[in-house]
Amino acid sequence: MVFVWIITGLVLFFFVADYALRSYAKYKIADLFENVPPFNVVAEAEIPECRPLTITTSDGLRLSGGLHLPERDHPLGLVIFFPELSGNHLMARRYCDALLTAGYAILGFDFRNQGRSEHQAGYQPIHWVTEFEMRDVAAVLEYIEADSDLDSLPLIAFGVSRGGVAAILSGCRYPRIQAVIADSSFGTMSMALNFVDRFVRYVIPGWLYELLPDWHIRLALRQGIAISQHRRNCTYQHIEDESAGISQTPVLLISGKRDSYVTSHVAQDLQAVIGPNAQLWMVDHAKHNMARATATAEYDRRIVSHCAQALGVPEPPAAGKIAPPAPESSSNSQHAAKTEIAANSVH
Repeated sequence: MVFVWIITGLVLFFFVADYALRSYAKYKIADLFENVPPFNVVAEAEIPECRPLTITTSDGLRLSGGLHLPERDHPLGLVIFFPELSGNHLMARRYCDALLTAGYAILGFDFRNQGRSEHQAGYQPIHWVTEFEMRDVAAVLEYIEADSDLDSLPLIAFGVSRGGVAAILSGCRYPRIQAVIADSSFGTMSMALNFVDRFVRYVIPGWLYELLPDWHIRLALRQGIAISQHRRNCTYQHIEDESAGISQTPVLLISGKRDSYVTSHVAQDLQAVIGPNAQLWMVDHAKHNMARATATAEYDRRIVSHCAQALGVPEPPAAGKIAPPAPESSSNSQHAAKTEIAANSVH
């Protein structure tokens, strides 16, 4: 009888200790989850060739956007560009210039509360995608469907960092998207676990963390995320929960080997979550969002090849580094060829 009481007491002790530990840790985890790394994003200045767009969301916010048209009369497809946190739609040319040169149109937009888009009161975006960013994506897709010059074009989703997460989620949700390119992107749970592994010493002693089973860590992490959702009045979106929707879509993942934020392990986890249709290119010497700056010619070749293979169109002849956007004075001949489609695409 005494033995039974001892066993019962030990079980109760461990249950109480576990509950107390998670009750303490989950708030600390929520704080870590909301801590935005210093990305030092430099948004792009005005580009004369970009035709301004205004896109209205289902909750009444006006998003700022822009349309870049290729020299050819009939674009091969439409690339939807999803900028990183604190970026703007004009950064599309920084990453997608090779696609524009290859004959694709590019539509970039600013998520709510960044760039020139309107702000949602009481919401402060951070580096995790929420239902609000995906509401913006839905508005962009509806805009394209309503535009007679754009609605028949094959769609490619291209995003950077948080924008890449939104691009992958768009591929999961919208079958019309035929290819996805995500630069420096991540799965929410994999990245959150990476944060916990790196900063757990600020929450509990390292030796105690090493003793905790994986299920315990994941449970505390999900509880911390739930607390963050409650106090930020939003819902985080998880690629891990929706990856079945993108299992047949070609996905190109790009990540830097020197990225201290999205580590190689996080990038590989994302590839595993998406499945065998995802290719992962790890770029030597590249830091976060710096793959194209580090390996410009190869970056351009890979994204053009990926889109051509996904859409079944011919690849252009191999070329070196794509030239920077031409100044307005040298673009008059391009404007004449683009006037009709661009005019019809500005709502």
